[in-house]
This record gives sequence, structure tokens and C-alpha cells, in this order.
Amino acid sequence: MLSMPPLLYYLVYMCTQEDASLCNFYPHWTFSDLWDSTVFGYFALWILLLALLHLLPIGKIAHGVRLANGKRLRYRINGLLALFLVGILVAVLSYQRISLLYVYDHLHQFAASATLLSLMLSAYVFIRSRTASQEDLSTAGKSGNLIYTFFMGRELNPHIGKFDLKHFSAVHVALIGWVFNNFIMLLAEMNVQQLEIPSPSMILVNAFQLLYVLHALWHQENILTSLDIAHDGFGFMLAFGNLVWVPFVYSLQALYLVKHPVEISQAALAAIVALNTFGYVIFRRANNLKNAFRKNPEDPRLSYLNSIPTSYGSQLLISGWWGFVRHPNYLGDIIMAWAWCLPCGFDYILPYFYGFFLTGLLIHRVSRVEHQCRRKYGHDWDKYCKLVPYRIVPYVY
Repeated sequence: MLSMPPLLYYLVYMCTQEDASLCNFYPHWTFSDLWDSTVFGYFALWILLLALLHLLPIGKIAHGVRLANGKRLRYRINGLLALFLVGILVAVLSYQRISLLYVYDHLHQFAASATLLSLMLSAYVFIRSRTASQEDLSTAGKSGNLIYTFFMGRELNPHIGKFDLKHFSAVHVALIGWVFNNFIMLLAEMNVQQLEIPSPSMILVNAFQLLYVLHALWHQENILTSLDIAHDGFGFMLAFGNLVWVPFVYSLQALYLVKHPVEISQAALAAIVALNTFGYVIFRRANNLKNAFRKNPEDPRLSYLNSIPTSYGSQLLISGWWGFVRHPNYLGDIIMAWAWCLPCGFDYILPYFYGFFLTGLLIHRVSRVEHQCRRKYGHDWDKYCKLVPYRIVPYVY
């Protein structure tokens, strides 16, 4: 909680410097450099807009995983519609010659505003969780450690009426904010470098990450079974992660390219596209297979798959991508992460932060997921691990 905000500002600051060397850091910020009440007002309006889109009574209703109390929460699936409507709004503003470069020019202040709002949200959900029933608490919420509970989140699914704070922040704020910031950086690159069209590197970064977000929103129902939504409480980790980290750090490659043009050959471009496509195919097929099997293991179209039964009542896949490694979706994710960094060239290591970060994040997440699986499946999980011995990379990890 103490290190992530300064790290965020460091990364954003360095990406805007001509010399992006990690050691070339001499911050001379004043309070006004990080805070602007007008910027905070604009950011609050942005969150309000996303909240209104989240509340639109359009889109199917999906049910989340079964909770410890036996209930299954209802979720409105309209993230793709919200992204489409934001796209229309951006087009209208551009047509009216209303410059969106204000966001780029005040990026530090927007990041600070998002940080403040995430702290306010974290404090709110923590205070209100004191009146929550035991069945509404997350595992971390029962730990008794005040700091750990504030970070991980005490309440599993805090709502304001029917408004699900965690689902809203994970889908609408994080994902839509990410691609929106990327598009702002694309416009900024054209303005700073006096280009008529974006550079090939900027197009690659925007296209790759837009594809990823479109995939997530198209399969938004599958997010409901993710670790963040189904098991983690809603505290500082997810509030800061969704409001700040994803929109501002995951768009670092695009921000870096604004002032650091990279010449990329056609051969290199084709190789990067091939690498991203390879990762995406693994990611998509693994996730689609997992979710189809989870919904209906008896589906005749999945009869070619092998699985082992568990005392819990469900089955564990041991064939297809899930017989290759235990977390093939993470393997695809990591491959794509590095493909997103490569268009930034090799002059500086800074734009590769995302690759290092996501690799570390997913390796850590593997340990968390497998800890839960071992508690859930017991000896059946040990049997499964013998049949599928590698976690992410065969013969390596």
C-alpha cells in the first residue's frame, strides 16, 4: 500500500522523459504537480459515467459461483455495450474538436485523483464491512489482522443496493479505462511527433490490448469465476488495482511510445504479431475449454477430454491444454504480455515493466490458486499434480 503509488508515479514520470533510463530520476514535484481539483472533478465524472453505463438495464443476467451461504449473485453483462458507448462518446467529442489530450497533459494528476478515490473507496468498504454478517466475509476478512484485512478486503461482495462495487471496478473501470488511456496515448503520439497516422508500434500495442479487452468483455460471464471476483474480498488491493494500476500501468507501453519513436521492420512486426497470436490462441482455447467443461462436463462435444473425479463432486481436466500444464491460460497471458512490450524496442528496459510484473503476478497467483485447490480437493489434487506435473511452462515450472 505504501510502495505501489510511488512506483506508479515513477513509471509514469519516466515514460514521459526523453531519457527513460531507470537511474535518470530526479523528481521535483510539488503538491500542485500531483493534485488538481479540476482534474479530480473530471475523473469523478468519468467514474460516474461508467457507473451509469454499468446500471443500464441492457444485457443478459448471469449468475456467479455458489457462495459459502449457498447463494449465487446476479450480474448484468453489459461491459461490451459500455465500451461501445464510450467509443461513440469519444467519436462525438473528436468530431466536435474537443481535445482529449487534456488527459495526457495532466496524466500525473489523473493518476493521483484515481489513487485518492481508490483510498476513499477502500476506507468506505472496510468501514461498512464492520456490520456485515460472517457469511458475507472473505477468508481474509476473518483473519483478524487489521492491515492485511484492509489490503485484501473484509467483505467479499460489497453492494450499494444492487450496485456491485467489485464487479463494476473490475470490468468497467479497469478494462474500459485501460483502452481509453491507450487511445489517448495514440492521439498524443500523433500530436507530439507530428504524425498523420499512428506509428506501427503504437498500432500494435493498441490493437493487441484492445483485442484482449474485447475478448474479456465478450466473455464477461467467465470473469465471474475468476479468483478476484469469486474468492478475494474487495479492499485496497482490488480498489487500487482496478481504479489505478490497470488503467495507468497496463497502458505504459503506449505512454512510452509517445516520446520514444521506434522504427520496426516488417519482419519484426510479423514476428511480434505471430508471438501475440500464439499466446492469444493458447489463452483463448484454454479458457474456453475450461469454462465449457465447468458448465457441462457431460457435453458430447467434450467427450474427447479426459478427467479425474474428485471427492468434492467436480472433475479435473487432464487432457487438452489442461493436460499440458496446470495453468495454460496463464502461459498464454504471459506470452501476450511480452509481445505487447516488444514494439517498444530495446533502447530502455522501462516499457518491459509490464512483462516482468505480469509474469511475477501470475506465478504468485498460481501459488494462491493451488493453495485453494489443495484445500478444496485434498488428495485428489495431489493425484492431479502427478498426472499434470508442470504449472505454467513444461519442463521449467
